[in-house]
Amino acid sequence: MKQFFAVFEYELGTYLKKRPFQIVTLLLMVLIAVGLTLPRFFASSSEEGEVSTGLEGQRIAVSAAQEMGMTSEQLSQLLNQSMGAVEGAEIFQPYSGTKEELMQAVEDDTYTDGLIFDSLLQYTRITGTVNLYDQLSTVLREVLLQTYRAQAMSQSGMSEEQVQQVLSAQVQETLEQTEAGKNQANSYLFTYVLIMLLYMAIIFYGQMVASSVATEKSSRAMELLITSARPSSLMFGKVFGAGCAGLLQFVLVLGTAYGAYQINEPYYTGAMSVMKTLFNIPIDTLLYALLCFILGFFIYAFMFAALASLVSRVEDLSNVITPATMLFVVVFLIVVVALNTGEVDTPLMIACSYIPLTSPMAMFVRITMGNVAGWEIAISVALMAAGAVALGYLGAAIYRIGVLMYGKPPKLSGLVSMLRNRQK
Repeated sequence: MKQFFAVFEYELGTYLKKRPFQIVTLLLMVLIAVGLTLPRFFASSSEEGEVSTGLEGQRIAVSAAQEMGMTSEQLSQLLNQSMGAVEGAEIFQPYSGTKEELMQAVEDDTYTDGLIFDSLLQYTRITGTVNLYDQLSTVLREVLLQTYRAQAMSQSGMSEEQVQQVLSAQVQETLEQTEAGKNQANSYLFTYVLIMLLYMAIIFYGQMVASSVATEKSSRAMELLITSARPSSLMFGKVFGAGCAGLLQFVLVLGTAYGAYQINEPYYTGAMSVMKTLFNIPIDTLLYALLCFILGFFIYAFMFAALASLVSRVEDLSNVITPATMLFVVVFLIVVVALNTGEVDTPLMIACSYIPLTSPMAMFVRITMGNVAGWEIAISVALMAAGAVALGYLGAAIYRIGVLMYGKPPKLSGLVSMLRNRQK
């Protein structure tokens, strides 16, 4: 145990002292803090309770046909009132020219858009480039429908109060879910983000462990290390050291993100309000994510360390760890497809949630977006823990054989024979 702690302390210190590790951590913290602070600078200056139409600053020409029963001035005034335009900053302005003249005026940027109305339910819009986030058609459609309905009801004999009562009527829904039910729409965003973080962490830190083992072996430093520590202590110390370094880096980065969000939370309005879902993750979900991260990391880190011990040159590392990497990528793709379709309780996902190599991601997605009983989670976690321990001992056995093996990496059949011979 003393050897393990010595290796663990050395590996953890090595990671924390590396300049690239420090720079990447600091850079991620700064970028996330700046990114989550941006809504503060783009926040609307409008007063609380005022609804933004997204049309502020635009000049839209309005031309009404004689058959409408109202002039262009009256229609423009109606639209401005409906949009809540401030006097002196009207969005809609009456226009009396021809369609061709209006087309030229829009092209010359005299107006941002032109609207030629045949009736409240039919108009022609003249514009240039339609912006990706253009809202004019959507907003105008709602205003015109409300106006048309109000006029139709008034003409049918309804009083103004009755018209307003009908138009302001709202459908109220009370959502009650069963105890095991999940709201996938609310869980999707943070589940997707946590799965992506889990995927990147296991791939990145697992390959860091493999690279460390291969570098020491190619420089012949491994021969000196073996004389002072057991191979199993070396492998477990390296894996736990890298795991703690990765966990510390994630805590710093995610802690910065949470702190920046809390400071700027009042500015997350409109489309940015979706970020509130991401940062209001239930505590039990975070604990499950942490547990899956730890167990998943150890399962694959033991594999990467054992496979890396079989190569003599760093150049050969990618060829040896590719099978393990591809396996994890396939698992990730299966989980992402299930996540995007919402079908997280299919037979394939259920099977994957009990296999240690696939359960860190599969079971986590089922916990957040599916229907999983407590006993299923307990069995899955127990199998993950057992799989991590089993792969740890198997990895240590391969590590003991591989650290002093030089030349071409053995094939699978040859490796199995070596393990059998060592047990005899």
